[in-house]
Amino acid sequence: DLNHWMEKQTYMAVGLTMMAAAELGVEATPLEGFDPTSVDKAFKIRESGHTTTVLLALGYPDPERVYTTPISRFDADQLFTFI
Repeated sequence: DLNHWMEKQTYMAVGLTMMAAAELGVEATPLEGFDPTSVDKAFKIRESGHTTTVLLALGYPDPERVYTTPISRFDADQLFTFI
């Protein structure tokens, strides 16, 4: 369906944008898990005939800050059941 195709195109554009940002030294993080209706309302997106599917945060890390917090990951045995 057309909506599925358009969403895939959006994610391809996000991926390319993230790669371009990295080349420029800009950090990029895609964001899901938000309320698209609220975002669309705040920025009047639906009035243009579109809707939000993903957000992309762009920025520079603070050069004065040392980022030492480890990334939280689950151990494989917590995620998978081997049969």
